[in-house]
Amino acid sequence: MSGLAKFFVVINFVLALLFLGVSATLFQSQKDWKGAAETAVENAEETVAMAEKMKETLQGVVDEKSRNNESLTREKEQLSSSILTLQNSNGDLRKSVAQLGTKIDDLDSRIAQKDEHIQDKDSNIARLEEEISRLSTEIDSAGDAKKLAERLRNRALLDKEQLAQQTEALNKELTALKEDYDDQQLLISRIVDSGIRLPDIGVTTAPPIDGMVVGVQEGVVVLSVGKDDNVEIGYEFTIYDGNRFIGKVQVTKVLDDMSGCTILFQEDSGIREGHKASTRLSS
Repeated sequence: MSGLAKFFVVINFVLALLFLGVSATLFQSQKDWKGAAETAVENAEETVAMAEKMKETLQGVVDEKSRNNESLTREKEQLSSSILTLQNSNGDLRKSVAQLGTKIDDLDSRIAQKDEHIQDKDSNIARLEEEISRLSTEIDSAGDAKKLAERLRNRALLDKEQLAQQTEALNKELTALKEDYDDQQLLISRIVDSGIRLPDIGVTTAPPIDGMVVGVQEGVVVLSVGKDDNVEIGYEFTIYDGNRFIGKVQVTKVLDDMSGCTILFQEDSGIREGHKASTRLSS
């Protein structure tokens, strides 16, 4: 039973009790029943009117409550929908949080790996810096060595140029000596052919002198000994490769530290730079 029905039942019960009370009073006082009945009817009508007004008021309240109830029901449904949406969102957020946690763990692992890589790189950088320092020192040393080598090279080029000039002068002198030698040989041949016996000429007895062949060019042999070693024009030097006889040369030009020679004879292998030269015969 609804609250409104219960209210009306109570009102009817109250009115019935009121009517019974009035009727009992009339019977007890034995007054004018008709007037009393009319008065009671009027009172009952007023009571009914009041009850109707109260009913209308209550009906308005009930209607307002019903509307409020419907509104609250809609709000409840909306709230339920919102709660469901929030629950779904909460579930999605929990999933997102779990995914973010996984990503954070992955990032932490990557950061740890990066830290290890950075430490390795720092170690490599330190090693490379040490290597660069060592190479810089070597480069400085190499630069000094290069400067020394350039000085030696320039000196060698100057010595080579001087030697070339000296060789050219020796070649010119050798050419002249060859012409004189050929003329003398021709003269000797003519003298010999004429029957005249001549003593050995053109050979000067030399003291023991040891040297080395430092150059061979166009039939001219350059030895590493000269005036400083008591070499004189006409001295004969025997050429050796180790202990093997190679040939024989005669001094035709003497400088302070070298001398130029003509080849008297040589083996098929020929006289080359680096062979030993000596005025003494090797046993």
